Amino acid sequence: MKKKILMAIAAVTALLALVGCSSDSAASTAASSVASSAASSTADSAASTAESAADSTVEENTAAAVKADGVYTAQMDDAATEASYGWRDELVVEYKDGKIVSASFESYDADGNKKSEVSPDTYPMDPAPADWIPQLSENILEAGTSADIDGITGATMASNNARAMLAAIEAEGEPDQTIVVSETAE
Repeated sequence: MKKKILMAIAAVTALLALVGCSSDSAASTAASSVASSAASSTADSAASTAESAADSTVEENTAAAVKADGVYTAQMDDAATEASYGWRDELVVEYKDGKIVSASFESYDADGNKKSEVSPDTYPMDPAPADWIPQLSENILEAGTSADIDGITGATMASNNARAMLAAIEAEGEPDQTIVVSETAE
């Protein structure tokens, strides 16, 4: 492209010399005009190419990010369960038309008991799991993506685990399959 621009400038300069432009400034002005026009054309072409590439990338990322309809499950690994005092966090989300239509976050002990159903005497926590677990599930549903989940004050580890599990589902989840997610950094 640069060769074409230089050749166009040279051709205009030579033409002006043949025609007999008496002034160097006229030749300079004409050459400058051709160069400016060619540079503008090149810039427009480059901008159009960059825009097309950006649109293509967005379309590819959107296509890759759209999840098939179905139920997706993720749970934290053994190390995360140990860090959570024996409670294994699990996230179940349902996608329909590429969007989350339901989300359920829960923690289970080794006997399968739900943290949201234990009494405050058994598991003293403020806020009580019966209060924050449904709220975290609602936050996941409202957010729709792992990056946008609002955490729960007082349940930071569970909030971080929810983000990590949804991110794993977004990245590699398949319907009706459980993904085991490694411990998250706090």
